Amino acid sequence: MRIRIINKLTMILILTDQNDSHAKYTIDKISKRGLPFYKFCVDVESLQKTYVTFRESWEVVQNGSYLDFSKIKCVWCRRTFVELMLEEEYDQSNDFKIWKNEWNKTLIGIYNSLKSLPWLNPWRNAYKAENKYFQMELAKTIGLKTPSTIISNKKEDLVHFASQHEDVVLKLMNQDFYKSDTNQYLGFYVNKISGSDLNRFGNSIESPIVLQEYISKDYEVRYTVVGSSHFVCKIESQKSQIANVDWRRYDIPNTPHSAIAPPEQIKSLVNELMKGLELEYGALDFVITNKGEWVFLEINSMGQFLWIEELSGLKISDEIISWLRKYL
Repeated sequence: MRIRIINKLTMILILTDQNDSHAKYTIDKISKRGLPFYKFCVDVESLQKTYVTFRESWEVVQNGSYLDFSKIKCVWCRRTFVELMLEEEYDQSNDFKIWKNEWNKTLIGIYNSLKSLPWLNPWRNAYKAENKYFQMELAKTIGLKTPSTIISNKKEDLVHFASQHEDVVLKLMNQDFYKSDTNQYLGFYVNKISGSDLNRFGNSIESPIVLQEYISKDYEVRYTVVGSSHFVCKIESQKSQIANVDWRRYDIPNTPHSAIAPPEQIKSLVNELMKGLELEYGALDFVITNKGEWVFLEINSMGQFLWIEELSGLKISDEIISWLRKYL
């Protein structure tokens, strides 16, 4: 095997996969600025072209390119573990499952060897922060307004909660894609749910579900934080008949996006939330009521940002590069 060794004094390690358009876009900017980096992909195809050895230290070669751990000065974490295509998730042999699990354990070992470096975000913090229960608890503690919420698999409690609110929505704690009977891959987004829907809920062996009061909104906000910089985008979802309950159903032509300045109190609370979660990067979702109240919904520690940048003009990728560059 022919190995390419990149002789750079220092470099950025970028953890991503072949299909990550956000990383591709930002890496193109990094390249044009002449900043040294190593792109380490954790998708199946890339790892099948990767050699790794650990004795007293790690040796990694991906696509014939050698990763010199002594040159790494900071890490941008876009993807952490083996990324599967949707088809791969539904076609796993025992051999493949073993291969994937062993790679994931190996990746943890690699990351642990880099724990003393600056990360955007530290992977352990990122996964801890992804837990929606933890988010809600911390958000309430610091004073962010949140929707009334119940998490339960007890039918009578869910029905009683719904009866106390004019409208409720069903949310999933784990956002994923699922294969339909027609072999389509679909995502479950936020949906309004009625009392009759809940009456069909089983009395046993059902998984816990999340119900929240539905907050009538004037507009929504995608609030992205990179280090100490805040990028706030107004999403006028109520102008769309498709995206008015959950803007992730994407009706871009009918959903204007624009940059806005947040209230200082909200900015202060967001800083406190980021500190409590020990994050350097976060993509937060808010709804703003007709009375101008900001209601926190959730934070994604590896949230997408490219469409916000393209539609609002907010230079999120430039700030990511600035954050990484200061450690070179």
